[in-house]
Amino acid sequence: MLDDPIKYGLLAALAIALLIAAFSDLKSRKIANWLNASIAIGAPVFWWATGMALWLDVAMQVGVALATFLGLSILFALRTMGGADVKLLTALAL
Repeated sequence: MLDDPIKYGLLAALAIALLIAAFSDLKSRKIANWLNASIAIGAPVFWWATGMALWLDVAMQVGVALATFLGLSILFALRTMGGADVKLLTALAL
């Protein structure tokens, strides 16, 4: 289990990114787009590091992210959720 430093490094980077997102959201009520993008870009690297199968595993992750985006977009349209939160949670769903 300790033989995969890439996977644990990516999880540590995700934890740091989420802490940055939380503090910036509390401080200025904004989450930077570069932070959301870096989380989304890190997802395929994590898929590769964990050995996920392209067809079923990755397709399910993308499907869950799409469903998350669609559901949260409705909440955004109703003005119950911010746009940055929608982007962050969609990137996390990946």
